[in-house]
Parts: sequence; structure tokens; C-alpha cells
Amino acid sequence: MAYSTNPNLPKARTFAMQMLIREGLPLQVVANRCGVHRSTIWRWKQRWDVLNQNVQLTNDNRPNRSQGYRTSVSDFRLAACTWRIPTLVSRPRTSPSALSQEIVTQVLAVRAQLKRVLGWL
Repeated sequence: MAYSTNPNLPKARTFAMQMLIREGLPLQVVANRCGVHRSTIWRWKQRWDVLNQNVQLTNDNRPNRSQGYRTSVSDFRLAACTWRIPTLVSRPRTSPSALSQEIVTQVLAVRAQLKRVLGWL
């Protein structure tokens, strides 16, 4: 299960990333408008970068035409980006008290050798 079951969170992350990247607002301003900490926006930005790592955001053959507060990335290039950032799954990958597979196989081998009944299967 995800760390949050709120169905509107991906949309909120989309809105925050569009303010940060399309409108070129500072990170702190976006965090204040979204009501989250600035490190949260930064983590969302890092996840957005990973989702869009194969999208070419620059055109190296044209000069930089930044327009004041906006970034140098054109709307045409931003249209190819994935904006919706999915919620991560929060389930643990391993249990801290789990036995290693070697110990489990050794216990099963000893039980088979002593012909003990496997009560937990």
C-alpha cells in the first residue's frame, strides 16, 4: 500500500512541478503555495527529473531565448514531459527479524533427517 491513499496527491505534485518548471517560480514560493516543505518539492523535482530523463529539453542549435522569469525551456519541449508523479509504495522490502535462506534450508534439512513433522506448513 502507498504511504498515502489520497487520490489527489499526483495531481498536487503535477501542479507543483508545473509552477516550478513552466512558470519558473522559486522553490520556496512553490512550497509555500502548495503547503509543503521545500525539501518535499525538491524530492518531487528529483523524481520528475528521473521520469523525464529521456526528454530533450534543450535545443542546442538555437540561442538561449529566456524571457524574464521563465526558464529557457520552450512550451513545445515541455509538452513531451510526464508531469504526473505517482505515489511510491511504502511496503518494506525485507523484514528486519527474518531468518536468512541458508538457515531456513538448514533447519528443513535437519527436520527431514530426524523425520520430524513440519507443523508450520
